[in-house]
Amino acid sequence: MKIGIFSDSWVPNLNGVIISIINEVQSLKNKHEFVIFVPKLKQSTPFKIEGVPIYELPSIPFPAYPGYSQAYPSPLFTKALRKEKFDLIHSHGPFSLGYGAVLTARVFNDLPLMNTYHTDLTEYVGHIVGGFQAERITPWLRRFAWIYVRWYYKYSDVVVTPSKTLQQALKSHGVKPPVYSLPNMISSVFLKNNQDSREEEEFQNQIREKFGIKSKNRVILYCGRVSYEKKLEVILKAFKHIEKSFPNTFLLVVGDGPHLKMYKKQAAELKLNNYAFTGFISHTKLPYVYKIGEFMVTPSDTETQGLTVLEAMSQRLPVIGVAKGGVLDYIQDGENGFLVPPGDHEAFAKAMTKLLNNPDILSTYSENALKTAKKFSSKGFVSLLEKAFKITMKIHGSS
Repeated sequence: MKIGIFSDSWVPNLNGVIISIINEVQSLKNKHEFVIFVPKLKQSTPFKIEGVPIYELPSIPFPAYPGYSQAYPSPLFTKALRKEKFDLIHSHGPFSLGYGAVLTARVFNDLPLMNTYHTDLTEYVGHIVGGFQAERITPWLRRFAWIYVRWYYKYSDVVVTPSKTLQQALKSHGVKPPVYSLPNMISSVFLKNNQDSREEEEFQNQIREKFGIKSKNRVILYCGRVSYEKKLEVILKAFKHIEKSFPNTFLLVVGDGPHLKMYKKQAAELKLNNYAFTGFISHTKLPYVYKIGEFMVTPSDTETQGLTVLEAMSQRLPVIGVAKGGVLDYIQDGENGFLVPPGDHEAFAKAMTKLLNNPDILSTYSENALKTAKKFSSKGFVSLLEKAFKITMKIHGSS
């Protein structure tokens, strides 16, 4: 089967959408043909997947969200569609190339269309439009966002989401096509059963030396995009409390994003002592970095799945997250981490204190975290994805 992948997100950005596309293609390219359509972004070396055509279409920057671009119609797109003959279209976004997917499946051809709803647009819209004033305007915008979501996804044969929480939200708000939960897999690099290698040890030593992490430090980790919707201010304020009781703790913020400078400034204004922002770190090196930490914190309340939660758990890190969104499917409060109210830095500090004060609890949660992560290997993901393809084909054939 030949499958057309359409995405508004692409390398050099790195997020759950992009990782899920790469995992999908890498896991199934020996069984199916894939062709990928993405916006052309500024990067020194184009990203390639062996044996898979990737059409990078002309695009313009998306001012509301730095680092992202929107593709626009071009002769390259028309030429590619004439050349490629698809059996199924899989769209990964509801914007410019999402429309390209709908046009390809519904206007230019009569093809099965599966849409993955990765990002909870109804929550993100406030951040995109209002930035740090999102809390004030999100309730007003959410109603209009749901109107858009229902309108765009009605053209799909099947909609899939990475979490049961989001699946229920789409159903309860009147999205018409069948909606299924299909959790993204963890990249295989996180589930390798290798002993500590020399490469791993050398890289960890480089990280410790570069950012001033001492051997006595107990490292608390955040890994993910550094942008306002991730609510990193909550963790910075919580860590201010932690440093007073645990002076040997160290907060390591791993990742890049449009608001890196702003959060660095905020950390300085809070007069934090032991902390560092690493910026971008290669996906293949992230397992090494996770192992430096004792546990991970994730303050975002807009996650549809939160792949970094599962990545951290795969390296035996308990996770403290918020009691909202996709992480509810993976963080079991009091078993492999803690769930706290969104935006509550004092609650985060209390949860951190419990793990720092109780080595037995930390050890038990660590083992439980690994058990949770193992459920999201490639085998289960591929099986569910193949099933989703078949359901999409069947529904389209009967419509």
